Order: sequence, then structure tokens, then C-alpha cells
Amino acid sequence: MTNDQSEIVDIDESKLLAALSYVGVLVLVPLLMGRSDSFVRWHAKQGLVLLIGMVIALLAVVWVPVIGNVLFLVLLVVSVIGLVQALLGRRWKIPIIGQVADSFRI
Repeated sequence: MTNDQSEIVDIDESKLLAALSYVGVLVLVPLLMGRSDSFVRWHAKQGLVLLIGMVIALLAVVWVPVIGNVLFLVLLVVSVIGLVQALLGRRWKIPIIGQVADSFRI
């Protein structure tokens, strides 16, 4: 395998790991495996904040079902958009969530 082909494989692996950041608890995979890759780490931090938000939304469903369901649905849509952006190799800073994720030291 030439150097160009190994670089393509690395990029594809980074995109896949970054995309896993937006699939619930699978955010742990990129957090543990992609520590040296800034692209993966960047998406993993946002995915972690999204996961925390989804857990809060699910807890909110118990007390205020309408608000909890709407919040969960919005976070789910944002997760899908983040997953697609990661697979395309783009950094999409999610409003509010991206700012919170920037404060994490991972």
C-alpha cells in the first residue's frame, strides 16, 4: 500500500469514528480510540454534550412530557445532522452545544 492509500484509510477511519460520536453511548468509542485525532476529538466532545442533553430530555419527559419530547426530537435531528457532517469530513459547530463542548478538556 502506498502512502496515499494509507492516508485515505486514516481519513475514512477518522470520519467513521467522528460519526460514531453522534450515536448515543457509542460516543465512548471515539473518546477512547480517537484521542490523538483532533477531528475525532472535536466531534466526540459535541457528541458527549448531545448525549447529556438527550438524557436530560428523557428525564424531562417524566415531568413535562411535551417539552421533554420536543427537546429530545430536536437533539435527535441535530445528532443526525452532526453524523452526516462528520461523514462528509466537515466540522459543524452546533449552536450552543458547540460552545459548551469547547469548554471540555478531553
